[in-house]
Amino acid sequence: MILSVQKNAFHQPVTSNLDPPHCAAPDHDPNDPAERLTVCMQQLHRLVSDRIMGTLQSELQGEDVSFTQMTALYKVRAFAPIRLTLLSEHLGVSLPATSQLIQELVRRELMERRENPENRREKLLALSDKGQQFLSVREKAMMGAYREVFGQVNPETITRAEQAITALISEADALRASNRAQPARPQPNPPQPTPHQETP
Repeated sequence: MILSVQKNAFHQPVTSNLDPPHCAAPDHDPNDPAERLTVCMQQLHRLVSDRIMGTLQSELQGEDVSFTQMTALYKVRAFAPIRLTLLSEHLGVSLPATSQLIQELVRRELMERRENPENRREKLLALSDKGQQFLSVREKAMMGAYREVFGQVNPETITRAEQAITALISEADALRASNRAQPARPQPNPPQPTPHQETP
């Protein structure tokens, strides 16, 4: 009888108080693995979001940065050096609005303009040292919040999650690289208007 109990206990999955009961939502397709993972990530984010916001409030007190400005900082860091026109496309904001946004970030020394060696009349954008440090504070706050949550979880659960997420990142990166390497598809020529024929 003791052996039976031990066998059943051995085959029970390792769980923790952070495991959601079901990674599903009424408005998501439960048969779609991507949808289920999306819901799981949303639940995980909710576990740490309050810690992240609390840390950011203390670390970045006095820094008044809008959501669009923060997005611009992350975009510039990812694609630097980047032209203003291309950044405008990434942000989905008009060129004049992007120019005004960048001017404010440059004034606050979070971003800097650099000369384009291929076109000296054009400026390229990059983060300044202060801008890099500004984003680093946010990322440290996020990493600390996740570490605080994960530190309470069974190490075996952490190891399995690490392996799964590593495989997920590797495949997603490979797909992104493959998509970037593919040449753009030629756009079909628009139909030519037929010449208007006058009736006799």
